[in-house]
Amino acid sequence: MNKPKKVIIDTDMGWDDVLSLLYLMKNPTIEIIGITVTGCGETDLRWGTIIAKTLMELGNQTQVSVCVGASSPLECSHVFPQAFKNDMNDMMGLLGTLNPKTNINIDDRPAWQYLAETLSRTDENITLLSLGGFTNIAKMLEQYPDTNIGKIEAIYAMAGAVYVDGNVDLLNNAQPDWGQGAIYATNHAAEWNVFIDPLAAKMVFESSISLTLIPLDACNHVILGPSYVGKITASDPIATLAKNIFKKKIGASNEGIPVPIFDPLATVIMTKGIKNIQQSSQFLGVNITDSEHNNQCGNTFVVPTGSRRISIVQGVSQFEFAEHYSSVLNSEVLR
Repeated sequence: MNKPKKVIIDTDMGWDDVLSLLYLMKNPTIEIIGITVTGCGETDLRWGTIIAKTLMELGNQTQVSVCVGASSPLECSHVFPQAFKNDMNDMMGLLGTLNPKTNINIDDRPAWQYLAETLSRTDENITLLSLGGFTNIAKMLEQYPDTNIGKIEAIYAMAGAVYVDGNVDLLNNAQPDWGQGAIYATNHAAEWNVFIDPLAAKMVFESSISLTLIPLDACNHVILGPSYVGKITASDPIATLAKNIFKKKIGASNEGIPVPIFDPLATVIMTKGIKNIQQSSQFLGVNITDSEHNNQCGNTFVVPTGSRRISIVQGVSQFEFAEHYSSVLNSEVLR
């Protein structure tokens, strides 16, 4: 059997990030070595860090370094609606139901320092799984320009909307108390993980690191629904939590709009759990300018040239994803 792939997850610890981590903890092909949390996303930084720590304790993942990252973007002041973040801050009420027996300490290094030092010291290649904005990775590139990025096998990122509409306006128009004004409500082009820190995304897009995007183009094929609840039949704490998250997200914490699976899809693609995918390779740019009318900030678009081509996943099978994801969650806990 091949050695497990070493992975660092950069995450904003939303509901879909949690589902991704639960899947990875039960996947024998993966070794999680670190989690870098960003507060630029679906949870506030304090609570996102607590969620990450608690999940690693639940899965007895004592080898994992959990690091605190950025609390604000490099530029702009884009944020998720606070009412939405409040619901995510305690995992939709599920955080208090967890009582892990293991305890791990938070790493005292900032996320970007941890990333730089880990890459400088490793003898093996490391994959970065980006499930939030790119702020922590961009700060590594900015503050540690001598980082050995050659040790990054690839970045897999749930980010962007290349040939389809974005979802910033969709969320802000979903519920009256989530409305945040014109720069959000008129932005039909951007996907949230890019919009949250477009400058950081631009820096990563313009780097030489191998990058595979799983954008809304692909995510829109895999929509959240009740069938996922019935597919999880295992009763261990990890599978039970995943099942409860699905129940919450299609129930009391639903958004009132069709919601893709998002991060778990990117995660499964990173692990090669889906065999049949449609993808293309393009140079991509990022718009970093806000406007009050027809806002294009965060838009990801094809450009004629760049530092290297970015692999863009565009088509996947919802059936294949659901079968693979549930089979891993239903497997025996290996660690």
